[in-house]
Amino acid sequence: MNTAISYIDYLFITISAYPMVIQIAIFFIFANSLLGIFLMVYMVRIRRKKGKMDVRIEHTLSKTEDLFLDLMLQDEPIPTYEIIEKFERDVEKLNAQSIDIILIALENLILKNRDLRKSVNFMPIIESFDILNILEGNMGNFSTKRKLEVFQTLSNLKLTVSDSKILPHTYSKQKSVKKGSRTSYVAVSKNDPFKFFETNRETDLNEWDQISLMQQFETHHKNNLPDFSKWIKYTKQKSQIIFFVRMTAHFGQKNSIDTITDLLNHDDHQIRKEAILALGQLDYNTIEAKLMRIFHSQPEICQKAIILTITMFQTGSAFDFLKESYEGAANTDTKLLLAESLYLYKPKGLQYFRNIIQKEDGFDKVILQHVENPLIKSELREMLEKKHVDSKTKTKRLVGSGLDNDLPNLKPALIN
Repeated sequence: MNTAISYIDYLFITISAYPMVIQIAIFFIFANSLLGIFLMVYMVRIRRKKGKMDVRIEHTLSKTEDLFLDLMLQDEPIPTYEIIEKFERDVEKLNAQSIDIILIALENLILKNRDLRKSVNFMPIIESFDILNILEGNMGNFSTKRKLEVFQTLSNLKLTVSDSKILPHTYSKQKSVKKGSRTSYVAVSKNDPFKFFETNRETDLNEWDQISLMQQFETHHKNNLPDFSKWIKYTKQKSQIIFFVRMTAHFGQKNSIDTITDLLNHDDHQIRKEAILALGQLDYNTIEAKLMRIFHSQPEICQKAIILTITMFQTGSAFDFLKESYEGAANTDTKLLLAESLYLYKPKGLQYFRNIIQKEDGFDKVILQHVENPLIKSELREMLEKKHVDSKTKTKRLVGSGLDNDLPNLKPALIN
C-alpha cells in the first residue's frame, strides 16, 4: 500500500515539474483513456444483451409461427380465449413486445401462403389479440416509420379498417406517409378503393410506387378491376398516364385500345413508347401499318418500341420494312435490334439473316454473330417465347369452351 502511494506521489511530483499546459494535456489524455475503456466495456455489454435478446425473439417468433400455422390448418374454429391460453402456454406470457412478434409471425405466414387467410381461425387470431384496434392506434404514432409499418401490415394481411381512420393520412404533408397510406387504401378499402385516381391527378408515381400499386391490383382486385382508360384520358400527369397504360396492357383491357392508339400522337416520347409497347402486348396488329409509316419520324426510344411490337405481331407483312430499316440503320443499337428482329421474323426474316451473315464482314458481321449466339440474353427472344407459351396455354384453356374470341395475354409492361 505504501509502495502504491509512493508511486502516486512520485507521479504527481513528476507531472508537477512540467509546465501547466502539459499538465492539462496529460490530464485530458488520462481522462479520455478512462472514458474510452468505460465505453468499450459498456458497448460489449450492450452487444451481449442485444445478442441474447435477438436469440430470444427469434426463438419466440419461431414458436409463434408454429402455433399460428397449427391453428390455421385446423378445420374447426377455436374460441379467442383458447387461442390466448395456447399462446401463453406454448410461447410466452403476453407483454408489450408480444404484439410485434405476433404481427411479424402472421405476416410471414400469410406472405408464404396467402390461402391461410381463408382459414376459419385467421380472424379469431386477429380478434384474440385485438390487432385491428392496435393497428388503428398506431396510425396516430408520431413516428413515420411506425405509420408506414402499419400500412404495410394492413396491406399484407388484407385487413379492413374504417375508412375514416386511414383517410386523414392520405392527405399527409409527409410524402412517404401519403403514398404508403394511399397504397394501403387501395388494398383494404371496401367503399371506393380507387378514389385517389379520381381526385389526385397530379401525384407523381415513381417506379416503386407503380410496382407496389400493381401488386395491390394483382392481389386484391384482379377480379374487379377498374377501366384504366378513363384515367388515361383525364389525367395530365406523365407518370400516371404511363402507369395506367402499363396496367391496361398487363391486364389485357382490349376495350382501351382506341384510347391507347390516340397516345401515338402525344407530345411526350416516353408516353408514345409505352403506348406502342402496350398495343403490341394487346396484340392489336391492325396498327402495324401506321407504326411502319411513322417509324422514321420517331426518336430512337420509340423506334425500338416499334421494332419490338412489329416483331411481336409476326404478321409476315413487315419483312420489307425490317429489311430496309436494317440496311439504312445508322445507330448501332437500333441496327442490332433490327438484326435480331429479322432473325426472329420467320421464315423470310431468318432466311434473309442467313444470307447476309455469309456476306457481311467487320463490325456488321460481329453484330449478326451476337444475335445468333443463343447464350446471349435477349429480351425480344424471351418476349416471343413467352407469347408462344401463353398462346399454347390459351388454346388448351379454350378447347371445348365454345369461346372463339382472342383472350389477352397478361404480360408485364416493359420498364426500361
